[in-house]
Amino acid sequence: MKKFISMLSIIIVLSIFTIFSLPSSAAENSKTAGMVTTASSSLNVRSGMSTTSAVIGSLARNSYVTLISKSGSWWYVEYAAGKFGYAHADYITPVNGSYEAYVNTASSNLNVRIGAGTNFAVKDSLPKGAKVIVISQANGWSRILYKGTQTGYVSSNYLGTNSANTVKYPYIKLNVPKYSQIDSRWSGHKIANSTIAKIGCATTSLAMTESYRTGTTIYPDAMAKRLSYTPDGAVYWPSNYVSSTSSNYLENIYALLKAGKPVIVGGKKSNGSMHFVVVTGFIGGNTLAASNFTVNDSGSAYRTNLQHLFNEYPNFYKIIYYV
Repeated sequence: MKKFISMLSIIIVLSIFTIFSLPSSAAENSKTAGMVTTASSSLNVRSGMSTTSAVIGSLARNSYVTLISKSGSWWYVEYAAGKFGYAHADYITPVNGSYEAYVNTASSNLNVRIGAGTNFAVKDSLPKGAKVIVISQANGWSRILYKGTQTGYVSSNYLGTNSANTVKYPYIKLNVPKYSQIDSRWSGHKIANSTIAKIGCATTSLAMTESYRTGTTIYPDAMAKRLSYTPDGAVYWPSNYVSSTSSNYLENIYALLKAGKPVIVGGKKSNGSMHFVVVTGFIGGNTLAASNFTVNDSGSAYRTNLQHLFNEYPNFYKIIYYV
């Protein structure tokens, strides 16, 4: 009898150890999105947390994958619909601000489209209650990750969230083209008595936002030909652009990004010199900080967020955006 009890105790202990050693399930962890960032090849998915474990799948470079839990240097991932394995964390970059949501239709399935709009083709449909991961949101549409690695767009109106797993300000990324004012193709183009290279940050910023707005390519020299300037080179902003000097500019920028509009932001030094950048996205989080806003800076490849602008031009000047 004592031997039986002893054996039973060992089985119970081993069972408990096994339960707590298994990767956390989706019910216990909020799933998020990750991007495969290998140098060139695909990323192996393995049966265990070791490079000697069997390869059971692969993930293409720059593809998205569902992240479930992390242990040491390994992510437990869903690499296809209902298929799970381990991928090395060195080659996966978590998507800041991504969060789990569910299909919240009244009864019917939710269409998944290839683009953000009802004019785009339907690629799939998801039943009510299906779990998805929101990668980004803009203009009433959410880019989602589902079935492990599939991506598409759905109307944000039909997604529900568990507030405990949702960040206050989700990730946003607008694909705004980036131009440099010192690009030799237009850097010498005249603006008043100067050139784009020297004073063309506003002009180049407008070339970026107008290219995005119109869906065409408008280079800075072509943009300059459409604009008017003061004798000292200050731009007269186009009539379809408005500006704001409100102190709650970070909230306004986020609201505009969420509506699908990039925002031009100006900063000033104490001597009056100014510089403009284009805010193109937000990395996600529960607070609005300048460092969380991504920017295209025509004058520097090293200023990549809004705080970088304010580090050199510490006084907020104004925001400018199209209507």
